[in-house]
Amino acid sequence: MTFDAPPHLRALRQHPAERPLRSDSAGGGADAHGPSAASSRLDLDAAVGNTAPDRLTLVVTTYLVLPGLLFLAGWAELLFGLLAGAAGVAALLLAPGWRRRWPLGVGATMLCLALGMLWAAPTGTHHLVYSTADWQVRDAVLRDLSAGPWPVVYEGGGGGRHWLLRAPLGFFLPAGLAGRLAGFGAAQVALTAWAALGLALVLALLATLARALDPGRPWRAFALVAGVFAGFHGLDILPNIGLDWVWGTGPLDSWGRGGEWWARLFQFAGHVTALLWAPNHAVPAWLVSLLVLRHWRRPAFTRGAALPLAAGAFWSPVGVAGAAVLAVAALLRRNAGAALRASFAPANLLALGFALPLCLYLVAGMGTVPHGPLLWTHPPLPAVGRWAVFVALEVLCWAGLAAVLVRGWLFGASVAMLCLLPAYVFGPGNEMTSRGGLAPLAVLAVAVASALLAAPARLSRAQRLARTGLLACAALAAVGSATEFSLLLVKPRWAASEHCSVPEAARQSVFRDTTDWSHYLAPWPDEALDVWMDEAERRPAPPADRSLPCWPRGGVS
Repeated sequence: MTFDAPPHLRALRQHPAERPLRSDSAGGGADAHGPSAASSRLDLDAAVGNTAPDRLTLVVTTYLVLPGLLFLAGWAELLFGLLAGAAGVAALLLAPGWRRRWPLGVGATMLCLALGMLWAAPTGTHHLVYSTADWQVRDAVLRDLSAGPWPVVYEGGGGGRHWLLRAPLGFFLPAGLAGRLAGFGAAQVALTAWAALGLALVLALLATLARALDPGRPWRAFALVAGVFAGFHGLDILPNIGLDWVWGTGPLDSWGRGGEWWARLFQFAGHVTALLWAPNHAVPAWLVSLLVLRHWRRPAFTRGAALPLAAGAFWSPVGVAGAAVLAVAALLRRNAGAALRASFAPANLLALGFALPLCLYLVAGMGTVPHGPLLWTHPPLPAVGRWAVFVALEVLCWAGLAAVLVRGWLFGASVAMLCLLPAYVFGPGNEMTSRGGLAPLAVLAVAVASALLAAPARLSRAQRLARTGLLACAALAAVGSATEFSLLLVKPRWAASEHCSVPEAARQSVFRDTTDWSHYLAPWPDEALDVWMDEAERRPAPPADRSLPCWPRGGVS
């Protein structure tokens, strides 16, 4: 069972001195076995960013596009749905990669599928284990997509207005279609399978990156890259121990509670946290950011990059916006004229036609979502101090050490982005950091894994110390990830409600006193949507005094 390597990588295996994996700090090439190897750093861009789009790229793009096509088929009027859907399909047919084969062998592909199923187990989609509190309303989204015709509009807005289900639906629509055909139970099974497929594609992309980083030992590289990525986490355990000690609850009180909101104003979701709380945001952000990291130096990818970005935005607008910033940073690194011409390629223009109704839907009623600069919404001096400590423990602890061993344009852009994201607050849970940070954190995770792949014997003393520091950070991060995962070990599972609609679940949710749910419900009708959206059958939403308990056995503890 092997990773199938393309010809240029097979050639690199035969000629180690020609591998484009390491270059000295001045940018010149150096033989990894020569006397200058100790002062070299891995050029991450040269190692992984020059891969031509292939059928894995197309499968990932198709996975992201499919929910948008289902949305247009079920929510748009026939003519508009056909036009926008045809634009999306045409953009996919024009996307690069059709002539290049699948980059992994059968064994590696099957392993990714199996690990994807295992990785999906803690996502909360199936309620076979504890599901986090966010699933109270997400279950209702899936239930409402399964329970009746689309679009989904609720009665009871007052003044003759009603409420439109307006949320990033990319993660839920395929399972919602299964629910319409076979019931809510089938929708839950389909949602778990859909999540598993997305995570398998994440692993497939990581496998190709790992092979590019170490063609001679691809399995070892894959194990390390995938392991670092799956458990990537900030050093939250340190402030949590300190705060819990000060509050008198014991230094390990975060066990069974988690602790990524220690900074209170912002949060970068570690990858275990993202999987438990927000797989619907994490999966598209990871997929698109890894596509950008893998292909950004290829002009062919630029000629089709708009489609995965537009399709991914329907899953997670803020999460994929982070990947879009990385794509723009990649364009700025290349020849401006060539990048501009590639940006206006037919596939990209068609992708805009596909994205237009999706974007109009996503921004409907968004003016009520809380947002603003950090220093306008919080006292400046305490906010800046907390910002500095937060960035140091979540980002710079990794980036500073990894930079001794690794360099790269997207690596630097990701670190800069992570440092700047806390400057703006968006959404009731500050999605600017918790969702917007998903894409650059994915790139940082790959950079850290790349640094750890370096053989200690070939490093300078400073690089060996940096690598040791990364291992220490990894040990602390593993403890933090374990405290997040402990939710599944200490909290009981609870059953999803099969009768509560989104308005009912929102009224009874544990978050009912802290959010107005404007990120799930928009006033209806809306002039910008009325022109092209299909006629909606309004669903009754019982008033609060007539709603049955959504979770009669207690729900989330």
